[in-house]
Amino acid sequence: MTRRGTLAYYLAAWVVGCFISAALFSSTAESPTVSMFLVTYFFALMGGLVGLLLFAFFLRLAMRSLGTHSLWIWAAVGAGIFSALVFLLAMASEKRPEAWWTGVPLRISNLLFAGATAVRRTGFWQAPIDGAVTAAVLCLVDRAFARPAETSETRQSPA
Repeated sequence: MTRRGTLAYYLAAWVVGCFISAALFSSTAESPTVSMFLVTYFFALMGGLVGLLLFAFFLRLAMRSLGTHSLWIWAAVGAGIFSALVFLLAMASEKRPEAWWTGVPLRISNLLFAGATAVRRTGFWQAPIDGAVTAAVLCLVDRAFARPAETSETRQSPA
């Protein structure tokens, strides 16, 4: 699981994506403080887990099919995927029937939709920025763990 950087990739998606969301949210406050940022970051880590893991999965899938490690392509595609994911999850959160959701299903749906709903309510302009910055960091993580294709020349021993 860690040979190709999967654990580092998804952990970076969660930690960096929530950090950027918390920073963007805190920057809109009238008088931002460090304690407000840390509380916001804590709640972003809880609410953004599922959404950011989905984002990282779809981003990695798209970039593997494109076969590139270009930072700008990752940032552009990440901005698009993150914006679409926030839009779709927030819309699904609004359309869910509240009467059916109680107990454990309510908690699971809140976990799934909390991050997207928070980004939509605080300003949708944050979604492409968060997606682009997070995707750029994920590009660097993926690039660090990518193994170049071994050729027959590198396998031969010098003796």
